[in-house]
Amino acid sequence: MKNLLFIGVDQLRWDCLGPRKTVPVKTPNLDRLIQNGVSFDRAYCTSPLCTPSRASMLTGDYAFTHGMGTNCDMYHALARELARPERLLHNDLRRAGYRCGFVGKWHVGVEKGPGDYGFEGEAPAGYGNIVKTKVFKDYLASNGLSYRIDPELYFNPDQQTMAAGRWCGPQASTPCHFLTDQIIGMLQGLAGGSEPFFATVQYWDPHGPHVISDDFYGVTDRTKITPWSNFSDDLSGKPRRVLRERDDFYRNHPRTEEELVAYIGYYCDHVAMLDYEIGRLLDYLDHSGLAEETLVVFTSDHGDMTGAHGGLIDKGLPYDEAMRVPLIFSHPSLQGGNRDGLALNMDIMPTALSLLGVSYAPRQAEDLSAQVLGISEQGRDYLLAEYHGLRFLYSQRILVSRDNFKYVFSPGDMDELYDLDSDPGEMRNLAAVADYADVLARMRSALIDETARYQDPLRDCVAKFNGQWRTHSGQFDVTSAYLSDAASGPP
Repeated sequence: MKNLLFIGVDQLRWDCLGPRKTVPVKTPNLDRLIQNGVSFDRAYCTSPLCTPSRASMLTGDYAFTHGMGTNCDMYHALARELARPERLLHNDLRRAGYRCGFVGKWHVGVEKGPGDYGFEGEAPAGYGNIVKTKVFKDYLASNGLSYRIDPELYFNPDQQTMAAGRWCGPQASTPCHFLTDQIIGMLQGLAGGSEPFFATVQYWDPHGPHVISDDFYGVTDRTKITPWSNFSDDLSGKPRRVLRERDDFYRNHPRTEEELVAYIGYYCDHVAMLDYEIGRLLDYLDHSGLAEETLVVFTSDHGDMTGAHGGLIDKGLPYDEAMRVPLIFSHPSLQGGNRDGLALNMDIMPTALSLLGVSYAPRQAEDLSAQVLGISEQGRDYLLAEYHGLRFLYSQRILVSRDNFKYVFSPGDMDELYDLDSDPGEMRNLAAVADYADVLARMRSALIDETARYQDPLRDCVAKFNGQWRTHSGQFDVTSAYLSDAASGPP
């Protein structure tokens, strides 16, 4: 293999494809990608939010290192542009002689887009909203295509926050079809040169609102949709902000199983639309001969709640619906199969560069190439993820252990502990259950260690909330100003 194609999507649940599928969504193309590839079954996003997760995938660093902890275009954005663009890992590919192309959603800076960092292509800065761009409008006009939006579902009164409806037009008029045409055209140009290439297409789909083309509207059999097992969650074991965000931010969220099934149906139709486009791209790779020399990676920036836990909507939550993602590496030379090690989506680029034999400076991400190649099953003992807020600033840290416990640290509210083996729906918070006191203590100690290891700015808070006052964090301790070194003891 000499080339790299990174197929990224937006807000795709991990359980919508492959043998672990929990909904009757039609995904023949993603299913064959899993069947022929190496799939990490326990892959998570670094943060359940677009900008921090996308920047982490492109740099191999946590958001508390690259600085973009919130969506870059929010009023309270922690950063509007990358502070250290030299950490973008495609720079190492460029130095190794690769041409680099970018198509689709960027969302890693408001003013600067991928073209400002050496990518070829016409991807817009910020979130993008491709339907507003001249290039998309010209595409529709030149192909005699049109559409109109027919909203059918809103999540707030007075027709606010459109959730789903009809894209009254053919599949060829949709943004995802346009992006597939764009990436195929880019690959044709890149393949014609003598240099190896790294190309990425980042679809906006299946991010809501779920506006479904004529070809896929209603394609999912609603009679086969089963409501989520945790739809009955009353949220009593969750931090207070979860209940308020559900009831005040999405006031018309699904409240009955019938409403939930209807909404899941829209989501599944949207995923089926996306799957069709990925099939077009995979078919091109096969027919052009590029599949033989191109490593293909597929993932999502994060998942989607889709009405789980009593009707939670969107993302920005530490639960597996929003945190877990599909992660697939595919090439004819790889022995396909599942991998059980804990993985983060920020591991993608270091792993791909390693498989391609391209050197890079160490990152906070891990190189999973030994697991991809089946040489080793060793991996993380603990997986650290982060969340800094979506609609307001809100610090959380999430820790998943190799033995499948999840600990969520919320400095301003209750902590959470879940046994993902016995309670995959995360319904029962075990943090206050006496029988799990030892597990809670172990997870808290591990979180202290992991945040210290990665120089997480929250490490001092993590340690002190859990009883360790001498944390070596470097934070000024006013007590030390009044005590001599001898009296205050070791630092």
